[in-house]
Amino acid sequence: MENKNEEQCLFVIRSGMYGEPLKTLGTKTVEGTRTVYNWTEKHNEQEKETHFVMTLIKEESKAIVVRNGDVTSRMVFEAGNKTTSTMNTAFGPIEVVIDTDYINFPGGLIDGAEISYTLDPDSGEPIRNIFSIKRLLQNEEI
Repeated sequence: MENKNEEQCLFVIRSGMYGEPLKTLGTKTVEGTRTVYNWTEKHNEQEKETHFVMTLIKEESKAIVVRNGDVTSRMVFEAGNKTTSTMNTAFGPIEVVIDTDYINFPGGLIDGAEISYTLDPDSGEPIRNIFSIKRLLQNEEI
C-alpha cells in the first residue's frame, strides 16, 4: 500500500494565459513519489467553472494536466521533449504541440511547481508560458 497523504490547501496560480494571479482552494495529495494538485478556476461570471488535476511525476520529469470546463484537455509536459495534445473547445478540437523547457518539482523550500513551455497550435502562432502553482499559508484569505 502506497503512502497517500491528502490535505486541503489554498493555492496561488500564476500563468501568462491570464493577467492577475488567481487564489483558489484545492487539495494536494502525495502518493509515493507523485504529487497531485486538484483545484477549480473561474475567472469571470461568463465562464463556467473549470476543474484541474495536475499530477507531477518527478522520476520521469513529467507533469500531466487534465482540464474539464469550457475547454477540456489532457496535456502531458515532459522536460526536454515535445508532446502532442488535443484541446476540445466550443470551436472544435485544436491540436497542440507542447515543447517543455523545464519543470520545477515540489521539494526543499518550494511547496508548489513551475512549468515553462511553448504551446504550438495547429492553427496559429506558438505561445510561450510559465505556469506555477504555489501553496499558501492557511491563514491567508481568498
